Amino acid sequence: MGMRGYYFAMDDNLVQQIVTGDIALNSLKIDDYPGLDIDRSWEAIHYLLCGVISDGDAPLSYVVPLTSDKGIDFGSFGAFSLRAKQVAEAHQVISELDEAQLRLRYDFPAMVKEEVYPLEPDIVSDEDKDAFFAYLLQHFNEIRRFYSQTVAEGKGLIFYIF
Repeated sequence: MGMRGYYFAMDDNLVQQIVTGDIALNSLKIDDYPGLDIDRSWEAIHYLLCGVISDGDAPLSYVVPLTSDKGIDFGSFGAFSLRAKQVAEAHQVISELDEAQLRLRYDFPAMVKEEVYPLEPDIVSDEDKDAFFAYLLQHFNEIRRFYSQTVAEGKGLIFYIF
């Protein structure tokens, strides 16, 4: 099954309370919040947008927030938060990216060499290049729709890996 990425949107004030530790993330029922499962595409989409496996330059690093300074104790891998303003900044930049622009950023050999999840260097080949891009594009478009809805509602979000 592998490690999957999941977003859920919530009131921006609630995100702030989670970040400050006033509310424990594991005390909430995640199913009560609008969410999006991006399967195993999370690290590859982050790499596609930022050119690195974690961190990266904002606002693109807000799309799949894998930052070393935003960690929240949650589950096996922790969680990452974005305030409503950061979600809006990310949405602005990704709403301007089309498939052709994403293809220009797509460096499949580098992703394989860097062992970007979910690619396994000893299993994938150049023949997988187009299918993997299609997989990333599908999930990128779902993220864009989810961010659009989250921005329209003025919400922040939490992202975690399970």
